[in-house]
Amino acid sequence: MNRIATLSHSILATALTVTLTGCVVAPENESGESGDHTKNPDEDSPEGQNNEHGFIETSYTTSTELGVNLEIGVRPLELIEEKSLKLSMEVSNSSGKDYAIEDALSDPENPYSASATTLIDPATQSRHLNNELEDGSCYCTFTQGVLESGDSINLEVMFPPPPEGTDFMTVTTPVTSPFFDVPIIESSESAEEDYTEGEILSLTMISNDEGNSGWSEQENDEELSILLSSDVLFDFDSAELTSEADEIIEQVASEIDQSNSSTVAIKGYTDDQGSDSVNIPLSEERAESVETSLSDIITRDDVKFETEGHGSSDPVADNRTDEGRELNRRVTVTFEK
Repeated sequence: MNRIATLSHSILATALTVTLTGCVVAPENESGESGDHTKNPDEDSPEGQNNEHGFIETSYTTSTELGVNLEIGVRPLELIEEKSLKLSMEVSNSSGKDYAIEDALSDPENPYSASATTLIDPATQSRHLNNELEDGSCYCTFTQGVLESGDSINLEVMFPPPPEGTDFMTVTTPVTSPFFDVPIIESSESAEEDYTEGEILSLTMISNDEGNSGWSEQENDEELSILLSSDVLFDFDSAELTSEADEIIEQVASEIDQSNSSTVAIKGYTDDQGSDSVNIPLSEERAESVETSLSDIITRDDVKFETEGHGSSDPVADNRTDEGRELNRRVTVTFEK
């Protein structure tokens, strides 16, 4: 029998499922100017607004080549005419190299933006995605080129309004740990008229009664994602499934057999200990081991598997703690219900 689990801070972090990275370029590369906003949801916002609000919280990135030299600061969320909620963040490069922003914070359809950030409402257990403009693009600021050494850039994203009475939300990005309890303040700005509100997805987490079995689930209306602890499935630095993993794999296979999905995505992740040259192949080999085991026992013959290894990218918790690193060592199995 399954039970609904409480959305603690570490569980909330598992809402993040998009893997996005940027790349470092040589300082002499001048292919574009950082801070060139080609789209801006708030062209008329007053200068100096950054200093007026200040940062609520800052975090170093954990999934970029610049690491702690790329810092993201988040300001209070601004509620505009009860219609939209604006997220404003500043990205700073304190390294000695220029950084190609590319899609570090974005989805593939909206590069050079922060479109892959989301807002989590713990009270309603929901995840808010960005609003869209008439052409289907993100209602965001966009930039081009590189973020030069020592420079900063401001990025904004517009979201649907929160439920009435909501005072705080959690901000998630693909390259940092979540920003918890970001306050919501009233704004005097005007809202853009021609946009579509972003989706609000159910974020129900389910755990089984055994509690410490290395298994949890995350679902929305369309998909089920099963998160499996690598510490339970594998021995240290190994991609060979342990005997303890057999029962877990059988449960996952049963879930897949009962679904309508024809494609199952299996992704492996590690913590940030060690180098990418070790972590990425290990995470891929672990995903392939889970695929091999599942394909042997699934009774349906119309299921195709897609496996990927992402190494330490896309952390769901803070790699600076033992508990966080344990959560980041995982294999996810995702399929349509």
